[in-house]
Amino acid sequence: MSKTKTYNTAVVFADVAGSSKLYKEVGNDEANRRIGDVIQQVCDVTQQHNGVVIKTIGDEVMCHFTAADAACEAVISMQRVGAKTLPLRVGMAWGNVIEKKGDIFGEAVNDAAAVAKIAHARQIITTQNFLEQLNVTNRLKLSQFDEVKLKGHQEPTKLYRVESESGLSTQGFAQQTDIMSAAGAIQIQLVVSYRRSDGSTDSITLTSENVPLHIGRDDTQCKLPMGSPSASRDHCHIDYQYGKFVLVDHSTNGTYVKNSGGQQIYLRRQETPLLGEGEISLGEMIGDNDEFILRFVG
Repeated sequence: MSKTKTYNTAVVFADVAGSSKLYKEVGNDEANRRIGDVIQQVCDVTQQHNGVVIKTIGDEVMCHFTAADAACEAVISMQRVGAKTLPLRVGMAWGNVIEKKGDIFGEAVNDAAAVAKIAHARQIITTQNFLEQLNVTNRLKLSQFDEVKLKGHQEPTKLYRVESESGLSTQGFAQQTDIMSAAGAIQIQLVVSYRRSDGSTDSITLTSENVPLHIGRDDTQCKLPMGSPSASRDHCHIDYQYGKFVLVDHSTNGTYVKNSGGQQIYLRRQETPLLGEGEISLGEMIGDNDEFILRFVG
């Protein structure tokens, strides 16, 4: 009989983002070579930080670290690999696992796999349990961005994004350091205009004193209810950070934002500063359904 062990550990899933598209663009052989090279580098990083590679599954690595701080530093190094090769999305969680025949099982494995699916390219997502295991220095690298009910949990779990000094970011996503410096001057107010159900227009003037402003379909949860069929019940909110108004998406279908420069960006479980003037659409591209467009001036 094989020996079974139980212990606490940090479980990590690192997945090559956009691999299906890569196979179509460069062909099977070349895509397989590039992905294999990245997977090997991720495995090397794991071992360099005293981690254990459990298995590789196609374009994904599953590994674990008995020290949470080592895991935190390892996944940041993994994203540096991804920045130079193919983008990675990483999920990790802390908890008790069962080890049998060289594989591990348990809630921490399930949680890490779940948050890896939430992560976008170049993102590292983890849970409250993981944060609680970190030293003070590494805790400062984490920022809360969502709260979701993971499979098997009775209560919502706080999710955190791991930042790094490498400057990695997802397209359309502004890190806190970017928010601090963007457009330089501190914003005093943000005026958000919208169309009521009767066709009339109205607006809300936001200051640092009356945020967050929650936006979505549920008028019991949201101060600004929107009837768009593509909107979630609590779709997004506007907050005030470092002297800037910031839109934070926590929806199913994502949020589209277009600033005065004309570039339209897509956010899903991400955030971006609302600078100058522009438009916001819940779950649909701007221009597809102007009935539910929000306009802002700051």
